Amino acid sequence: MKRTSTSTTKTKKGGRRGGRLFTSSDAGGTVSSDSTGLQLTDIIGHLTITRTGHVTAWYVAAPVPWSFRTTSDCNALIASHAQRLAELAGRRLHIRVTHRPYPVARWASALHGSVVDPLPSWGQYLADEQQKVARLPLDDKVVFYGVRIGRITTAGRAVQKVMRSAIDKQISALQSDITDVDRIMAGPGMNAAPAQPVDMDWLMTRSLGLCLPAPVSLRPQPVDVWSESDLHEWTDGIEWTSPSPYAPSITVEGARSGRRVTRHVSVLTLGRMDLPAIPESGWGPWLQRLDQLPFPYEVAATIDLRESTDAGNEILRQLDAVRHQVRHHREHGVEVPLSLARQAGTGQVIEDDIRSGPIGLSTRTRGWYRIAIAAHDEETLRERVKKVKEKYGVHVLVEQPRGQWALAREFIPGEPLASDAYVRRMPVRTLGGSLPAVSASVGDRRGFNLGYTSGTARRPVMWHPWHSQEVRESSGLTPIVGTLGSGKSALGGAIVYHSTQMGASWVLLDPSGPLRRLCSMPELRPYSKAIDLMASEPGTLNPYRIVPDPNPSHYTPEQYRDEDDPRQAAETAYRLEAQRAAGHRRTLATDVLLGMLPPQIGRSAETHLVMLKAAGAADNTVHGSPRAFIRALRNLGGSHQEHATDIADLLDEAAELPQGQLVFPPVDGGDDDYQMRHWRLVVLNMRGLVLPKNDLDREDWSTEERFAMPLLYLAGWYAQRSIYARDLHDRKGLLMDEAHVFQQVSSGRELLRKSGRDSRKHNTRCLLATQDGGDVLDAGLENWIDSVFVGRTTGTEAQRAALRLLRVEPGHGYEQVLEGLSPQAHGAQEHRGDREFVFSDGAGGIERITVPLRHRPELLNALNSTANPRARNPWTTPDLTQQEVQA
Repeated sequence: MKRTSTSTTKTKKGGRRGGRLFTSSDAGGTVSSDSTGLQLTDIIGHLTITRTGHVTAWYVAAPVPWSFRTTSDCNALIASHAQRLAELAGRRLHIRVTHRPYPVARWASALHGSVVDPLPSWGQYLADEQQKVARLPLDDKVVFYGVRIGRITTAGRAVQKVMRSAIDKQISALQSDITDVDRIMAGPGMNAAPAQPVDMDWLMTRSLGLCLPAPVSLRPQPVDVWSESDLHEWTDGIEWTSPSPYAPSITVEGARSGRRVTRHVSVLTLGRMDLPAIPESGWGPWLQRLDQLPFPYEVAATIDLRESTDAGNEILRQLDAVRHQVRHHREHGVEVPLSLARQAGTGQVIEDDIRSGPIGLSTRTRGWYRIAIAAHDEETLRERVKKVKEKYGVHVLVEQPRGQWALAREFIPGEPLASDAYVRRMPVRTLGGSLPAVSASVGDRRGFNLGYTSGTARRPVMWHPWHSQEVRESSGLTPIVGTLGSGKSALGGAIVYHSTQMGASWVLLDPSGPLRRLCSMPELRPYSKAIDLMASEPGTLNPYRIVPDPNPSHYTPEQYRDEDDPRQAAETAYRLEAQRAAGHRRTLATDVLLGMLPPQIGRSAETHLVMLKAAGAADNTVHGSPRAFIRALRNLGGSHQEHATDIADLLDEAAELPQGQLVFPPVDGGDDDYQMRHWRLVVLNMRGLVLPKNDLDREDWSTEERFAMPLLYLAGWYAQRSIYARDLHDRKGLLMDEAHVFQQVSSGRELLRKSGRDSRKHNTRCLLATQDGGDVLDAGLENWIDSVFVGRTTGTEAQRAALRLLRVEPGHGYEQVLEGLSPQAHGAQEHRGDREFVFSDGAGGIERITVPLRHRPELLNALNSTANPRARNPWTTPDLTQQEVQA
């Protein structure tokens, strides 16, 4: 073999059999260009065949959720994974972790196809979002398992070169083993399916071009059979170079997007391990920890799953040697060294595990675990190596061996181990805790980009607010929970902005008014209207007018075609809904007018009695009026006549106040509709509304505070009315801030329940923002909740309520997670606009996510509710002029 000064592997077109890529000299590790090639010769379906005849079946694991599981659930997942591994005893297993770029173009195309009547600025918006997502490190993890099935004979290999049917016959002879392994890999804990041609193509592409950027385009329709001569599809244009046999890295060069790309690649291996208890210690799966790195990585593990008897006999022999050494020290009166004593103690545990451990889980494993990382230059690569070591800390020793070129070859299917060094022996239960397929997955991957996961891994979060109603036929109710400053308004405003661009119509009830700034954004201004209800015409919040009658077009026989008499069923449903609307008006009018009375009077039993009687006597149709309610009080008669008249006088006085005029029309009837259906975005604010503090007794409320509560109830119904005025099938949205106020009276609770109950039927996404999840639970909304966002939450009871909304069992340490959300909200300027939430998507996904707004400064400024009296930051000390210094 010709010696060279560098260790290189090259592929040249023509004149060489496919696959003859690499070889290593046995004298110092140098490599020449006339190398003998890869061990891999054939790929048939999900099977790979090597020159030595070994047949390996490859599988792709489905992502496994881990976040916010209970300790018992996590342990059950580890046990299931270990059980599947134990069923593979006697076989060699390969674990290969790589990544696939997030399909940004495909996502953008699907999102574009899902919108209905978007705004004219949609094209620019979509282009901006596509560029933003493409810049983020949001690759999807792909986990391959390779299981050695068996071996074909040397005679079969010779005949194969002449006739394909010969190898097919030998593969058929292994079919029962393949079927058995397929069953094991598909079981709980693995959830892995046989790799498809596109998966095998990706595995080979990422293995030969180790750590190179992913190709922009792949073969559109990969075949399911590759022979030795077909391997040029992956090897051509790839070059591996090592400066010396003992260099700490190699250089991988290849063609990507028409240009040559070079990466410095270093292969690390896991050495001694002292893993903490998983999950009790707070550690996640030990192989999945790599997902938290801020740069790409690759994993290749080779594991021998040993039969318990073989492994047990070997281990017991080693334990006997330890015992003899301990006995020898004691016989001579010498103190047993601590290291030897520890080995003896550990040996007793292992022996007990082998002899009496759970059936199957006493299997032992022997494995080699490699991690490949890359960078543009050596300096950056050294920093990344350091970060990997820091990620495992004192629990795992991460080594950077020499002979990098041979170690890197282990990432290619079919290649042998570089050496037996750094072998790690562990019980199958410890290996079960590696769980490489654990990933962060939340959202539906169909809607706009809401942000990215920031817990166990960093993955894109896409969410379509109308997917659950239109596809899953679920509710559209979404509580947004968090303490003051947690970012509820920023999140709600971001959702409204993105979905308004998509063509949806929104009505926002924002009492304090910061969201009205959305209407001033250039792209939304022509299609938006901010309405100050406190400055509206008298009677705008007439409780009888804001609860509309049902629309007859929403109750057609076609909707009840499964009934015996569809027409009769439609008429009955319409009549019941009309009766329910009349009841809502009666209850709402009673609650509102009671709220305007002084608390000492409003709480008396006699007051409630006369109010209920007047409500029943008044006109409860959509043409009713609170003034008719007052007339009914004056006409009650009987023993309560005097008290009813006094109540009527108090309400007449209330009607003269500015707040009261919003409720009482100047004359009965009138049209108070703002015709909001013509606007895409309507923000209802109530500037000047003074809400009482939560810890203030009702007797201590001022007149303004007393009137604020009923006005807010009415505003909620008013906002919902605008939703029902639109077409049943149009995509609509309703955001209500200060939702905790509504659950204090029956009409408010009914408003919240109606919002959740009717959200699917009216194709509405209803966002309810409140500081305490207990408000949502107390209102009886739990059965209608679809998705949930929980921001920073403090206080034991509030945290328990928030976890209950997320359907997470309290008491497993997640309370601290809620309290630690958005720690940068009051600090670093570089994180301005970023808010963290725990997001439950309603389809089983739950993750910690970050919602960034920095890429859209105009939106960030519009949603920023932090007080800042001057354009510059008032909390920084400005430079003083000379005159100011002298003064």
